[in-house]
Amino acid sequence: MLGIADSIKRVCLVLGIFVLFASSQAVAAVCQRADVVVYSGTPGGIAAAIQAARLKKSVILLEPTAHIGGMMSNGLTKTDASPRKNVYGGIAAEFLANAKAYYETSDPIRIYFESRWAESTFNAMLATAKVKVEFEQRVLKTTKINKVITEVAMISGKTYCGTVFIDASYEGDLMFKAFVDTIAGRESRSKYGETAAGVQKLARPLVHNKQILVDPYVIPGNPQSGLLPGVIGVGQKPLGSADTSMMAFNYRLCVTDTADNRIPFSKPDAYDPVQYETTARFFAAMEKAGLGIDEAYFVGRTLTVRNKLDVNSLRYFSTNVWHIGYDYTVGTEAVREQIRTRVRNHIAGLMWFGQTDPRVPEHVRQYMTKFGYCADEFTDNGGLPYQMYVRQARRLIGQFVLTQKELVKKTTYKDTIGLGFYPMDEHGMIRTVLNGYVADESRESIGVGPYEIPYRAMLPKAAQVTNLIVPVAISSSHAALTSVRVEPTFMVLGQAAGAAAALAPSGNVSKVNVNDLRKKLLAAGQILKF
Repeated sequence: MLGIADSIKRVCLVLGIFVLFASSQAVAAVCQRADVVVYSGTPGGIAAAIQAARLKKSVILLEPTAHIGGMMSNGLTKTDASPRKNVYGGIAAEFLANAKAYYETSDPIRIYFESRWAESTFNAMLATAKVKVEFEQRVLKTTKINKVITEVAMISGKTYCGTVFIDASYEGDLMFKAFVDTIAGRESRSKYGETAAGVQKLARPLVHNKQILVDPYVIPGNPQSGLLPGVIGVGQKPLGSADTSMMAFNYRLCVTDTADNRIPFSKPDAYDPVQYETTARFFAAMEKAGLGIDEAYFVGRTLTVRNKLDVNSLRYFSTNVWHIGYDYTVGTEAVREQIRTRVRNHIAGLMWFGQTDPRVPEHVRQYMTKFGYCADEFTDNGGLPYQMYVRQARRLIGQFVLTQKELVKKTTYKDTIGLGFYPMDEHGMIRTVLNGYVADESRESIGVGPYEIPYRAMLPKAAQVTNLIVPVAISSSHAALTSVRVEPTFMVLGQAAGAAAALAPSGNVSKVNVNDLRKKLLAAGQILKF
């Protein structure tokens, strides 16, 4: 009898454990719900979340990493366009005004701030709006029923349900996983009749009207020896043709020469001076042409606040890494991390090269020894930013495609929800060989001035999904995106997306009353007409 009793106890114990396990799994599988679910804590995503919350909607903001703020809390610490009166309003203007007041700056053209201040300020704004932020939540898949996204599942195992979803990521990952029409690359000139579209004419480096001849081969003058790192052999592709080329990526470094806040540049484990051979040859060619190298060549002179420099790329042979955008965009997270590591190593190695390599002019090396990463920024990452500068990735092909024509002609719309301002500024697309020397394919900036952006440019086709808004990877041509792609504009679009999500009847974003949306945006300080 004791044996039977023991057996019964064991069975009960096993059943109890099974029930507890099943219960815990059921709890883990419960979908966290909000009226509005925003994917990615970029400035555009933050503005969307805040605006929806201010309109009394429950909001969950899903951030794929451990830090919010996108590029504005990752080294891009100046406004990308003049904060001109009557261009940027609403939450964008609120953030910039806070920065100007906090740092007591008087620059009439730009507003500067620190990355750590931007992240802290964004966190405070979200907390005040009562937005729930979930970190390290990278999208795995979406579930759609009758063109309605019902939930998004994350790599972490968590799921989130909402009435409206907003994809505010730079990469457009949520919209892609919702199976809407997208494009990765650039269109041909004939697609939308854009002069700035497609492949452009190759040009050798031009400095002070002098062509700088940089030999691209491992053994100078010997094509059979192969090409130097960073140069590909495609040559001049047909002008105006479509391709998958994208703008070069980098990290926006924050550096200083303040001794007690400086982490000296150090030699990376993977350092290989061959990676910077094109830079060394550029310096030699400049010297041959009788042109000097600025001592600040590697770190620039963009002084922001508290003696910190915002280090961006120069046009020739600097922090930009070319020819990686498409692979990053379509790649798995593992592939993307490999690319991020490559770009981080390139930039860290470039800083070391700049202060140690004998082919760098001595006055430049001496200047570089004064600088290092800021010890009070990115403190859990060795002073290096967390976020790579993804200048473009996938773009939505939605209900309206914004193109160069609309920007230049300053087209007006009945559903305008904000303004853009920045020039059509394209970073390097292809670095290749032309008649035996390095040549780059890109184009000069095109000024377009303030222009209107319609609500439809954020909406996928209604036949594909009805409750998704895309304010960052918007429906635009490559040429138009080279203007739209700046953070204040993304904040304007994000705020409009948040307001639209709050107003969408039964979550259907195509049925938002545009007049009501514009009234809400005007009441929130958004500027709709220049």
